Amino acid sequence: MNAALMPIPVILNPAARSTKAASLEHALRKLSPEPELHLTKGPADATAMAEELAENHELVVAAGGDGTMNEVLQGICRANARRKPGEKHTALGVLPLGTMNVFSVELKLPGRDIEGCWREITSGQRREVDLWMANDMYFAQLAGVGLDAQIVQETSWEAKKKYGPLSYVMSAVNVLMRTPPTLSVHIEGKAPLLGTVVLVGNGRHYGGPFPLFKDASNTDGMLDLLIFRGLGGMEFIQLLRGMLLDGYRECEYLDYIQTREFTVTTDHAEAPVELDGELADLNAPVVFRPAPFRLSVSVG
Repeated sequence: MNAALMPIPVILNPAARSTKAASLEHALRKLSPEPELHLTKGPADATAMAEELAENHELVVAAGGDGTMNEVLQGICRANARRKPGEKHTALGVLPLGTMNVFSVELKLPGRDIEGCWREITSGQRREVDLWMANDMYFAQLAGVGLDAQIVQETSWEAKKKYGPLSYVMSAVNVLMRTPPTLSVHIEGKAPLLGTVVLVGNGRHYGGPFPLFKDASNTDGMLDLLIFRGLGGMEFIQLLRGMLLDGYRECEYLDYIQTREFTVTTDHAEAPVELDGELADLNAPVVFRPAPFRLSVSVG
């Protein structure tokens, strides 16, 4: 692979901002150096494209929201997993054009400034971050089992298009009116921890620009877990207090843990799982563990 001799491939999900798809495509084609643009047509297209492109490119860029990013991540990682020890891995680049763009916030990319992001992506600088797996799927920024995954599951593309981030709040109101499944978090050497929601962070940000895991790092080899023991008002009060003020160490309604590997089971037939803000084709039980390699990302 020789990045200097070929254009950088960019995988664009037009549905990320469908009403502006044509203008986004036009803006991307005007970038310098001009990218090699690949447009998705349906679910999983980005993964297949990324896996193929990663075979002979040192960098593949996801243009869209966190869902497009995670689809591209799956493809890149599948290609990297086949590489021999010491062989150079394909890096991931991100052009944040979706609803939330949490991973780009974590990477401190310049928001929706496409030209600014492109300058950073094409600078040639790379950073390695921790990479994680939920069963056989990869994630880079966050994961969730239970409530937040159900919110993602019930937030339609049409709602996101019409209401933006508010669409998730609207779904949350509906989900909170139901009895949640009981989740059990199993960590080796510890008694199982019971709860209704399990939030998992590989970085500080979760659900947007909110530093939910204030002390988390995507280079420390640890995942940060927040486990809601119930779904009453006190859990959310302590969540806000912990996030904005003094952390979660004194919380009575939340468990905060750092660990490298754990399993989530449920007493229900199933509990949805989200990875990087998008619903995953997974249901509990789910084993969370480190990937066998780290992720190279393009940053300025």
